[in-house]
Amino acid sequence: MVSLGQELKRERELRGISLKEIADSSKISMKFLAALEEDRLDILPGEFFIKGIIRTYAKSIGLDEDYALNKYHEISLLQEEALQKVQKKGETQPKISKKRKILLSLAIVFILLVSVILSFYFLSQPKEIAKPPEKTQIPVVSQEPEAILPPPPVAVPVVVEEEKEMNLEISFLQETWVKVYADGELKLNGIYQPGDNFQIKALKELVFYTGNAGGISCAINGKKAKPFGPSGTVLRNIRLTLENYNQFLLPEEETKKEEKENRP
Repeated sequence: MVSLGQELKRERELRGISLKEIADSSKISMKFLAALEEDRLDILPGEFFIKGIIRTYAKSIGLDEDYALNKYHEISLLQEEALQKVQKKGETQPKISKKRKILLSLAIVFILLVSVILSFYFLSQPKEIAKPPEKTQIPVVSQEPEAILPPPPVAVPVVVEEEKEMNLEISFLQETWVKVYADGELKLNGIYQPGDNFQIKALKELVFYTGNAGGISCAINGKKAKPFGPSGTVLRNIRLTLENYNQFLLPEEETKKEEKENRP
């Protein structure tokens, strides 16, 4: 799993921003900024200050501030759980006292002795010969078979299944930088060339960024999406969910018209 510091440093270098530029704009010491990228949070002065640095750093490089803070909380929880597991393993189980061991052994011997005595007693008793049960005649009642009618047909209601996931298809028309998160996990990040195609699935949310809105063409669950903007337009924090992704789709009439125009 990539650490918070490594991811922040990678995003900063991808955008060509230096630590000095961040320090000059935010008035935060380069020592603290470097400690953040090296995951040396122990030298930063307190939880409140750490969150402030993370938020300022993310804002300075154009990264989503809430995402960076959620990443920090997630890593903190994982570290805390790992520490608790180590502490549990270090705990020694209470030892059984010598007196308790002796009492336990005596109890086992007593149970075995009683079992032997009871077995000997039951085996020494005379066995009674069981008489076979008398046979009883069951009167036969003649019945005519009843006609069994088939059950009436049951109308099965038609259920319209709701979409349970989003399948985003991205086709690149121009050289374009794109970054895509699916349910909080980074799935796509880089500069891609015309003709490149990718498919990304998400159960709840898709978030993407692009430096060239006109350089990509998208489809969601097999339906063509509206253009996100002209070439060269920078988009940040575009969020698609199961509830709102239909707003990004082309109307059905425009889709049919476009397919008709593209036919040979």
